[in-house]
Amino acid sequence: MEENQKFDVDQAMDRIEEINRKMAGGQVSLQESLDLYKEGTELAAKVQEELAYVEKQLIEIGKDGEES
Repeated sequence: MEENQKFDVDQAMDRIEEINRKMAGGQVSLQESLDLYKEGTELAAKVQEELAYVEKQLIEIGKDGEES
């Protein structure tokens, strides 16, 4: 993904699900399994970062609403 592209959580989750299905199917080689696992864990980490950012923003919005 290029730096100027916005990370899409929904696309990442779809890809993680696809990876899970492929690996659960047992029809991939050991090397492909390792590559898919690496991709999946990297995507999961990015999703977690994005969700933490959104949670922080929601908390800030809530604090702003309480001060009004």
